[in-house]
Amino acid sequence: MKKIINNIALLALGLGASINLNAQVTTDPPEYQDPTTELKIIVDISKFDASLEHVQNLQADAAAGQDLYIWTWSPAEHQDPHPLVNGVGTAPWKESNEALKMTKEAENIYTFTLTPTEFYEVDAQTVFANDLSFLVKPKDGGGYGDPDRKSTDVTIPIDPPVTKRDPAFLFPGRFVDTDLVMLYYDNKEESEPGMQNLPADGAWFFAQATLSDSTTVSIAPNAFQVGNFPQLQLDFYGDGIFKKYFVPRDFFNVPAGKSITKVTLYIQKRIFVGGGSRITYDVVANLGCD
Repeated sequence: MKKIINNIALLALGLGASINLNAQVTTDPPEYQDPTTELKIIVDISKFDASLEHVQNLQADAAAGQDLYIWTWSPAEHQDPHPLVNGVGTAPWKESNEALKMTKEAENIYTFTLTPTEFYEVDAQTVFANDLSFLVKPKDGGGYGDPDRKSTDVTIPIDPPVTKRDPAFLFPGRFVDTDLVMLYYDNKEESEPGMQNLPADGAWFFAQATLSDSTTVSIAPNAFQVGNFPQLQLDFYGDGIFKKYFVPRDFFNVPAGKSITKVTLYIQKRIFVGGGSRITYDVVANLGCD
């Protein structure tokens, strides 16, 4: 019930804009970095995996007019008799707290607004360290011998603001290999002379993943062959901005039974000729786990 699956599909761009990813969950504001301020969580229950019985049950209950509730455990979980405890009574999973009832905004769209430090009664650093995890359920979530009625678990990553970024970075800062991530590159901020003023088709990248068995997987075998793999070209968005969206597990075609523990990328020119043909640092992400 409380395993964090981290199946959020929201990906804010990190620069004051967002994209529509057909998301299960979005937030307002889309890029949220101050847990002492208000956050509106927006859930579209029609986007959860309807092949799962517990999701089918949730969707059927909502269609029948039942209220939905948030059930949350991270960055902290309140215990009875706290007024914001998830469930009440002797069978709390069957009796969600009325204080946690979500607002129905439209068909399938439900919201809940909170200020994380106040709601969870923790400091901002605890929110940054643990993120915000929850699921959605009707008042009676089943269980105790009855079929569960709930969404899959969701984690909203909450990272502190970065005052100075490298020109190339991955967003969000923390993710697992089934998340949609973005490689972002601002060529206007590039300090390597040989990589400055790239044309619209000029930004490519080398990509390597380290797997849970310590083996590595690369899209191109080396920097000299990157240009032979169209999936390694970044898309140009104008004004020196390049981006690439990908799901690491799919992108690296990770075999079943293995997971990605680290992603290493760097931006380069399509034709690599050594020094000056790539940025001077690697973009590295150490991944969490499902």
